Amino acid sequence: MDHLASPADLLEAAESYLLHLHGVLAHLPVAAAAAEAASTAEAADPPVYTRVSGALAGSTIGKHVRHILDHFLIILAVERPDQCASYMKRERSADTESSVGGGQAAIMRVVETIRQKKQQQQHQQQLIQQQGEELLVAADARIFIEDTMPGNDTAAFVSSWARELWFCTHHMIHHNAIIACLMHEFGLQPPAEFAYAPSTLKAKHNTDSK
Repeated sequence: MDHLASPADLLEAAESYLLHLHGVLAHLPVAAAAAEAASTAEAADPPVYTRVSGALAGSTIGKHVRHILDHFLIILAVERPDQCASYMKRERSADTESSVGGGQAAIMRVVETIRQKKQQQQHQQQLIQQQGEELLVAADARIFIEDTMPGNDTAAFVSSWARELWFCTHHMIHHNAIIACLMHEFGLQPPAEFAYAPSTLKAKHNTDSK
């Protein structure tokens, strides 16, 4: 283990991945227009962002973006120890999944919330240094997570804000992988390192350097 991850580390990672996704979406309209211009079909295909996958029934890039952000919004709304966060109660914003612009705007709203959290963490660290007190870092505080279990029962379990933020980041990476698959299905090329977990990239770089 190199070091103990701080709240700022986790927030920085989440922000980085969200901005990467924002950048990937920025290229979709151009790629979609090019694909549609080359099409010989009488009716143009739906925009790439809302086009339904033939391989994964009902799946669209927009729906995966919305699903990713729903989880971040839930955990970023936690403000106090012992608060219960429910992944069952997601916003499912139609604007976020219906257009690239809506998706990008929603991403930036989450990024702005993350940046505010980072400022709060920095302020807290300053207070600790000035007052010399051993204050409990909010990221390490106990929270409860509520979700649906097999059999449709609702259950809660103990976690921490930091653990759930890292879960949301990894959850995003896996949905980015599905987005990458959809891009391939629609004839687009996702960035080379899009949708890979940090450990996967580290292993790949170590193998390539040998």
